[in-house]
Formats: sequence, C-alpha cells, structure tokens
Amino acid sequence: MRALQALVLSAALAFGGAALAGPPDFPAPDDANVSVVSDAMTVQGRTMAVRAFLSDDPVEDIVAFYQDLWQDPPVPGAPGVAYEPDAMAPWHLLTRVEDGYVMTVQVQPSNSGGTYGYLALGRLPDPGDGAPPAPPQPPAMNGSKLQSHVVSEDAGKTAHTAMLVNTYSLASNVNFYREHYRDWRKDVDQGLAHDSLHALAFRRGRQEVIITIHQARDGSQIVLNSIKHDLL
Repeated sequence: MRALQALVLSAALAFGGAALAGPPDFPAPDDANVSVVSDAMTVQGRTMAVRAFLSDDPVEDIVAFYQDLWQDPPVPGAPGVAYEPDAMAPWHLLTRVEDGYVMTVQVQPSNSGGTYGYLALGRLPDPGDGAPPAPPQPPAMNGSKLQSHVVSEDAGKTAHTAMLVNTYSLASNVNFYREHYRDWRKDVDQGLAHDSLHALAFRRGRQEVIITIHQARDGSQIVLNSIKHDLL
C-alpha cells in the first residue's frame, strides 16, 4: 500500500492546479460480467465510482490485460501502472493515475477458477484540500489495524464497511463482538467453513451490524458492515 500512496501523492503534485479533463477511459476486461456498485462511494475519505465484475479468465490474464492497456505512461517519467500482487492478499491491486484521476483494479480468484473484482475511479485531491478526514474507528480489539473504510449511501440506508486485522484468534474476536453488542438483538451467530469463519449479525432500532471473522495464519481478518436504515 505504501507504493500506492506514494503514486497517488506524486500524481496529486503533478496534476494539481491543472484543469481536469473528463474521466479517462476505464474499460472492464473483455467478456466480463459487470455491475455498478455505486456511482459515488466514499473510500478512505475519497469519493469513487465503483463497479464489480466477474470473468471466466484467470487472475493472471486480467492483470496482463491492464498491464498491456496501461503500459504507456500518462506523462513523461511517470509509471504506466503500479502493480501490487501482495498489497492486500489475496487481492491483487493495480493502479493508474491519468488526467487527474485514479483508476484502481482489485481482483482475486473466483471459486469457479475465473476472477472477480472491483474497478474504482476517483478524482485526485486538489492542492490545498489536505488529507481526507480520518474514518471513524469501528469497535475492535486493542491493537487491531483498520485496512480500509468504505461509506455507501443507497436508497433508504447508509452503510459503513470496515476491514480490520489483528493477531487475536477467531474465538477471541467472536467473544469480543458478542460482548460489545450484548444489548442488541442477536440475529446470527454461526460458525462456517469448518469453523474457520464466523458470522454475526445484530440489530437495534434502525441500526444493523453484520460481522464476518476469518481465521488467518497469524491472526484474524474482520469485515464489519454497519448499516443505518432511514425507515424500517
């Protein structure tokens, strides 16, 4: 992720102050099944248009497609594409900065042997904008690290989705969230995938929290989706 952050920062310096053209062409892989996730999703404090896609081609072919598409640098001396295969394992991450926009491809293998992933497009910050506001820290065990935070607004609800990692066991994390939400109604509390994954869901009034915890090699990976409904 450090390489990606450095790329975005250098691009902001290079393009800042210049009038932005329209968004660059950002095609999906050939023959992919594409759906719109959101036209205005807030990711790490920046507004992005996000599409999901599913392809029969393996990850290696998808990566090669974008490396070939983006091989020419947008400006002299800039990289054509930054490729980080291990930045968010098992996700593969490719990023290109062009005409004041950031294009990000995030992919991993599907169960069928193909690929599924996301395409995100967002504008670079203007000079003087400063850093985006820090996302709210979701409830988590001490020492947990927030990897990403996404805000999406759909008809009738607002959702905050946080991805976290820590060095605690799956059981410790499950017990933490059971205790944290003990005053909420518990709708789901179930082990899955031979107990390597655990799902929890809680509800209180117009608020709903859905949590999945995966036992990783050196700790746990947590996805916490907090939803606030406008009306029930």
